[in-house]
Amino acid sequence: MKATFLTKAYEFKELEIDEPKISKPDDVIIDVKYVGICGTDMVSYQGKHELLTFPRVLGHEFSGIVTVIGEGVKNVKPGDYVTVEPLVTCGICKPCKIGDYNVCEDMKVLGVHVDGACQEKVLINADRVFKLPPGTSLKEGAMIEPLCVSLEISRRGQLSIEDTLVIFGAGVIGLCVLKVAKCIRARRIISIDISDDKLKIAKNLGADYVINPIRDNVEQAVAEITNGKGASLVIEASGAEEAIKTCWTVTAYRGRVVIIGFYKSPLVQIPPIHIVKKELDIYGSRLYRNRFPLAIDLLARKEVTLIDLISHEFMFDQIDLAMKTALNPAEKTLKVVIKKDK
Repeated sequence: MKATFLTKAYEFKELEIDEPKISKPDDVIIDVKYVGICGTDMVSYQGKHELLTFPRVLGHEFSGIVTVIGEGVKNVKPGDYVTVEPLVTCGICKPCKIGDYNVCEDMKVLGVHVDGACQEKVLINADRVFKLPPGTSLKEGAMIEPLCVSLEISRRGQLSIEDTLVIFGAGVIGLCVLKVAKCIRARRIISIDISDDKLKIAKNLGADYVINPIRDNVEQAVAEITNGKGASLVIEASGAEEAIKTCWTVTAYRGRVVIIGFYKSPLVQIPPIHIVKKELDIYGSRLYRNRFPLAIDLLARKEVTLIDLISHEFMFDQIDLAMKTALNPAEKTLKVVIKKDK
């Protein structure tokens, strides 16, 4: 079968490899249909991912059709449309033993530490495979993983109906957080981004207010919206250093801040004076744990849609063009996906 390897920065090679075979009772083989390109893939493509070694098959956001299952598999059957939680965890470290497998001490993520979904078929443990709800397409199914990231962020930040929420970043993760906040009926949602195009999307998806830091004074704008109180919950999903410097100033006293962005500088300045004076609670959010069932339930009940976040679509053999498009600001991409079949 064919697999597309990133052999070095900016270079893909399509190679013939052996097809996966069932070797354990809980093995599942999936015919990959759609793969989403995310920020992690783009960093890897540029050769800047510290944990990735070449050659590597990228792709951790994906959907497909089950073709073969091991004799012990009960949750899916051949022909099922599925998505995958792309984590390989040790199961024996302290976090894993208490159920916090998203902070496993020996975490491996498909497409980063081990080969991912940019190949014709993948072999996955059944407990990481989730059947798509009726009516959810394979294309939309490839978007469930970023929704799970956003659900974990919301859990970490204890997002509630009473919150005034500020979201730094109106990319896919920020917009998925916005969708979750709308489900919860958060009191007030403020989206912040330097792209007016993305802010327009945020507004269309239900943001009550949008702020562009290039044009607006963020601290002043949030103060005006909140009558000087600030936001009870701030989520930093942009990865921009200016955002991490600003988020403390717009958070209310005894507010919460969730940080998920990765920053170019390893030493981003966080002013402790704001944290201490305001008694802020600061949370990191990594990946997800047990969020796929909830995400699938939200899709099944039509409380969330994800198809509207896909802006560009390419064939598998156009992966290099897809990656270049995703990296080009002039293309105004949101989520770029690649697909196997025409």
